[in-house]
Formats: sequence, C-alpha cells, structure tokens
Amino acid sequence: MRLLVASDVHLGPHTPSRVDRALARILEQHPAHELVLAGDIFDLSLEPRGSDLGQSLCQLLTRTSELPRALRNHLGAGHAVTLLVGNHDAELLTEAGRDALLASLDLNQSAPLDIAPWFIRRAGVHIEHGHLYDPDNAPTHPLACWKEGTEPLGIALTRRFLVPSGATYFAHAHQTTPLKGLLDAFVQYGSNAPRIVYQYFHAAISLTLESRGTSPQARMIEHEKLLGEGRLRDFAGSVGLELQVLSELLTGATPPTHHDFSDTFMRLYFDRILCAVIGTIGSAALLPLNPAAALGLALLASAYLAQSIALQGSRYSEAPRERLQSAAARVAATSGAELVVFGHTHHEDEAPGYINSGSFAFGRQDSHSCLVIEDGRARRL
Repeated sequence: MRLLVASDVHLGPHTPSRVDRALARILEQHPAHELVLAGDIFDLSLEPRGSDLGQSLCQLLTRTSELPRALRNHLGAGHAVTLLVGNHDAELLTEAGRDALLASLDLNQSAPLDIAPWFIRRAGVHIEHGHLYDPDNAPTHPLACWKEGTEPLGIALTRRFLVPSGATYFAHAHQTTPLKGLLDAFVQYGSNAPRIVYQYFHAAISLTLESRGTSPQARMIEHEKLLGEGRLRDFAGSVGLELQVLSELLTGATPPTHHDFSDTFMRLYFDRILCAVIGTIGSAALLPLNPAAALGLALLASAYLAQSIALQGSRYSEAPRERLQSAAARVAATSGAELVVFGHTHHEDEAPGYINSGSFAFGRQDSHSCLVIEDGRARRL
C-alpha cells in the first residue's frame, strides 16, 4: 500500500499558481502511489451561487498546464486518484462532479478516479477531511450533500457574505472577533467598509434567524439527516466496516453550529455586539434622566464584555485542532484504525496513531505539506 495524501489544496481564484505546479511535481515523483486528495481541493464555496459546476471545475483545474497533465498521466497509467470531499467542495458529491473532472482531463469513465464522501479506509489507515468535528463547518450528515439553506455556518457566510461583498480578506479569518473585524474592514476596504459591515450583519442576522427550530431550514435539515441515514448501509459495505461501527462514529461527530439558535447567536458574537450597543446607547439615553443608572448600565455592559473576552477571546481559537485530536482517538478506538489522517485545520499535527497532513496551499512559510504512507507508516514531505 503506497499513498500520497494532500489536503486543503484550495484551488481557487486567490491561490497562487505555484500550488498547482508543486502538486504536479510531487505527483510525478510518486508515479505508483494512489493519490488521495483529502478534502477542500477546490474552493467551490467561493464560486458565485448558481455557477455551472463543470465550468467551475474546469477553470480551477486548468489554471496551469502542469497539474492537469500530471493527473491525466497518472490516471492514464492506471494509478488511482481518490478525492474526498471537504466543506469547501461538497458539491463534488453529486454525479456531475466526477463527470466534470474527467471531462476537464479529457478522460473517459473507465479512469480510476473515485470521489468519496466522509472517509476512506486503506488497510489500517483511516483518511477523512475532518470537518465533521468542527461545528462551524460540520455537515448535517456526512453522506448527504447540503443545499442552500442547510450549509454549515462557515460555508453559508462565505456564500452570503464573502462572495457578494468581495471581502476575501476574511476568507480564512476564522478567529476574527467583532472589534478586530470592524477595524480590519476599515483598514482593508476604506470607504467601502460601511457597505461590507452592513452585508456581514445582514448575512449573520439571517443565518441566526434560520437556525431556529421552527424555520423552513430546520425541516430541510431533518430531510438531509434521513437521506444520509438511508445511505449508511451501502457506505458500510464500501469501506468494509460494520453498520454499528458507522453509527458509533456518527455519535462522535460534533453537532453543527447552524442547527441551534443559541450556538449560532453566540458563535457570531451577537451577545457581545448587543451588550456593547445597549451599554453605549442605553447609558447615553439614561444619562440626563438618571446618571447613576446610566453609570450602572455602562459598568454592567463593560464587565460582561471584559469577562467574555478574558474567558473566550476568540470562540474559534485552537478548538478545531483539539477536537480533531480527540476525534482521531475515538475513530481509532471505535473502528480499529492503526493510523488516522485528517486535514481541514491547515496545521500540521501529530499524536500517537494520528497525523494531520496540514494545508498543501497555505502551509507554514509557503511550504506544501503532504504525506507519503507506505505499509501503514506515514512520513511528511
């Protein structure tokens, strides 16, 4: 068993073309390895809603001549390429995804290209993207592709705020807090900052309201859960695990933020925002009528903000890395995997029985991190 694993390549309009060329070179240096692209290979979430999937994939895949040529040669020689879907390229789960990729490479249906949901198993090696354990990007069910209205919070904000506003500076700013975001908007976008701030709040408020259990989106979410559950048995057969094992793995998944009103409200920092607004405007309104009450309201608001920031500066912070480490241990214990491989966090990480491939596109100091796995042992390139 020889695998070449790369995750988070993020082929998209803002990714340097050196990323495509580096992946092509590494693939050519490992001709007999199965290439496993472990999620977020394409930045489809940055494509305008309603874009033609085939056209988008063709544009992203053929940004350079080197990468499509390397993939075409690899597949044409009979060597497998397996593409796991991530949170940014979940649309690949549709039938049109594989057809579009093969068409972009001028290959027919017999090419050994596979698009897989959730995870794959190669002997004792378990490989998945890892967004199932990040509540801001977790799907309703890993075997059901989301639709407009049921996307995870991170993807929905990308679709509804980043793409229409053009505020791509915030594309990977997961740890941004309200004050920092406001200041960054004015620094980056100057006179356009008020428009961008408005578009953000319009999207954030809409998403918070949609997370109520009585919204139409809640009914769509329930439908997706049933759809995914109906596919479990077939998926269990394809990965060689018992149905009960998959059910236990699902219990370890993190509840998605967008399924709960309170979680969404707090994740988008509306408690801090409302506290700041009420504290400022309320104190100003009360000051002529009751200076003591105005002072008390201002102190109360300031105390809440100070405590919230001190205890949880950023509500994203290092949480995904810690969650993925814990999830890897659960996956190994539940499924008997000897090595668990994740991506998603963009950080190289290792623990006993676990390795994170890091981001091929956005590694430390512009490096391109990937893994070579041979006979169950991984080494980092």
